[in-house]
Amino acid sequence: MLYRFHHLKGVATNQLCQVFNEAFSDYVIPMQLTVSLLQQKLTGESIQLDCSAGAFQGDDLYGFILHGREESRPEVLYNGGTGVVPMARGRHLVQELYEYFIPKYQQQGVKEILLEVIATNQKAIKAYENAGFEQQRRFLCFKGEVPLTKKAMKGVLIQKNLLPPESIVHPFADQVPSWSNSIASVRREKQHTTTWVALVEHEIVGYISVFLASRRIRQIGVKKEMRRRGIGTALMQQAAEALGNPFTLINVDAQNKGLISFLEHMGMSEILTQYEMKICI
Repeated sequence: MLYRFHHLKGVATNQLCQVFNEAFSDYVIPMQLTVSLLQQKLTGESIQLDCSAGAFQGDDLYGFILHGREESRPEVLYNGGTGVVPMARGRHLVQELYEYFIPKYQQQGVKEILLEVIATNQKAIKAYENAGFEQQRRFLCFKGEVPLTKKAMKGVLIQKNLLPPESIVHPFADQVPSWSNSIASVRREKQHTTTWVALVEHEIVGYISVFLASRRIRQIGVKKEMRRRGIGTALMQQAAEALGNPFTLINVDAQNKGLISFLEHMGMSEILTQYEMKICI
């Protein structure tokens, strides 16, 4: 059965959503999106349909690769989702799509493609390795109930705020965030995200940004010299008081021991592991 390979520009969001849900219906973690949630994902991850790949028969879509691209880093593509409907599997469509599209991406100045894959999804890992991807970082994903017992913190004010400028919060981080947790992604999702900051003498010393629909923490950080004073705990408890429980935080670098220890202290547990994979083209 032959497929026509073409970008996804012009494909209606509702058609893409239907195929996405069919492709992910038996995924390691079953995933079903509404059209609205898919549109939020496309916006948040800066998915560009003219850079995304599709396998078609006629007008029917059987497989896809959603690629994000940012103006600030046009040399990088981010694979925000690869799916093949069950009836079209076993034909190496992912490998064939990349073989077809990579020369086109090279002509557009792309130098590397990033993705994340669940560590237990060996079929997907093999497919990506066959396409030339190599494992990079190991990411841990957490979920848990944040305790609501709050302690008074003298001299620290927690308040809702816009996401602070990157120049302020970048030094708070102990890892380079994954694509979907980047400052740029949080800004794109601003209407769906709430941010709180911790202030000491009017200076921002910590912050937390949470995606409202899923209570997924996109970013959390505390100024290095202000750590172990309860500021991170206060930020998490403020978010839990406002939004309820539970919370998730994905793609914590396995080398980020400080954040891992903090999340475990807050009662969150590791629920799965992902690998970041990359291909240089």
